[in-house]
Amino acid sequence: MSARDTQILFVGDMHLGRLPARVPASDTLPQLAELGPGAAWRRTAHEAVRLGVDAVALAGDVVHGAGDTFEGASELGTGLAILARAGIPVLAVAGNHDTRVLPDLAHHGGITLLGPEGTWTFADIAPPGRPAVRLVGWSFPRPHWPESPLAAPPPPPPPGIVTLGLLHADLDVPGSPYAPVTGAELAATGYAGWLLGHVHTPGLPSGTGRPFYLGSLCGLDPTETDVHGPVLASVGGDGQLSWRRLPLAPLRWLSVDLDLGAAKEPVADLEPLTFDAVARACVASCGADDATLAFGIRLALRGAVDDPAAVRAAAETLAEKSATMPAAGAIAFLEKVSVGTHQRVDLRQVAQGDDPPGLIARRILALEGADDVPGIADAAAWRAQLMAEARRAVTDVDQLAHYRCLDEPVGDEEIRREALATAWALYERLDRSRKGASCG
Repeated sequence: MSARDTQILFVGDMHLGRLPARVPASDTLPQLAELGPGAAWRRTAHEAVRLGVDAVALAGDVVHGAGDTFEGASELGTGLAILARAGIPVLAVAGNHDTRVLPDLAHHGGITLLGPEGTWTFADIAPPGRPAVRLVGWSFPRPHWPESPLAAPPPPPPPGIVTLGLLHADLDVPGSPYAPVTGAELAATGYAGWLLGHVHTPGLPSGTGRPFYLGSLCGLDPTETDVHGPVLASVGGDGQLSWRRLPLAPLRWLSVDLDLGAAKEPVADLEPLTFDAVARACVASCGADDATLAFGIRLALRGAVDDPAAVRAAAETLAEKSATMPAAGAIAFLEKVSVGTHQRVDLRQVAQGDDPPGLIARRILALEGADDVPGIADAAAWRAQLMAEARRAVTDVDQLAHYRCLDEPVGDEEIRREALATAWALYERLDRSRKGASCG
């Protein structure tokens, strides 16, 4: 980056008006409002001023929805005022959550709306003495749009001007009701890059023109892991384009695995072992310019232990404490503790038997990925059969009335882990029953 670069700060889904979910009430944590998208947006506006960018561009879902208009508009206005005082223009496209809210807010000033009502429009950012950049955008005309926005082609890139597309859409998801587009369609436009909103997982900025998701500005729940923040685009005098993600989200979600298999006292030492694992994970996730205030941790306990029941009890006690701890100059809290520890046992020896523990041991070996399972001619085929059975069970549960409102699909890895945990729980119950009978 040099003083002669043209710089645009791109911001993904903010969902202003919402607050992060699953953050416990604690005197040691910052106020919830200081960890959410409103705080992240203020940070972004101040950073834009500090960097002296030439424009800020918003990729839709700026406000969460019509019910959040008052709070969202207030938070948006705070950042817009910071940018306006510095003379930094703000451009935006509407997403599926703010099809009416954002155009109304733009009408009152402070934002230039690109692509109103499902059209393609553009704005040129041309600071004196620096390269011009054309920003082309399309806005959702209503909350559901099952057609590709590129059914009506966007304007071609003018010669000698770096052209970037700004779009809220579902990439390579045929049949999506949220403006489905393909990577091939976007590449065919000849634009230097496409910056997308809608998916909250941050993508990897590409120097090859490949489209990528900006991701949510701030992780709104524990599933939104990875580094969140705006993406700074710099265009040099030679037309070269570079990208850099700025880690400005005040809250970061992390998944931490703790293997208790080698611990001498996994029950007694669970809390210090947890604090150490969390601290190391937080440090590893941070860069030199990190501005995280709090880390939300999903802790997964793994490994073979002598007394799984005692570990589960200790884990429940730890989770109930809602423990917080210093980490990487911030505060970390345990959002969830899941226990995947299992009994220390020679599974292959047990699997030689034809009794119920032997059958369960064979299932565990298969689900753990063993290529050779005693008594099973084709372990891979049997594993596929076990996974199909587990998937059908999950599908049956999803169809129950209480679960139909959940639209997050359960992935194969999660199904495998749940099936494995169930198999281990059954094995341990059988083992306890057998040992109780022998003692009697």
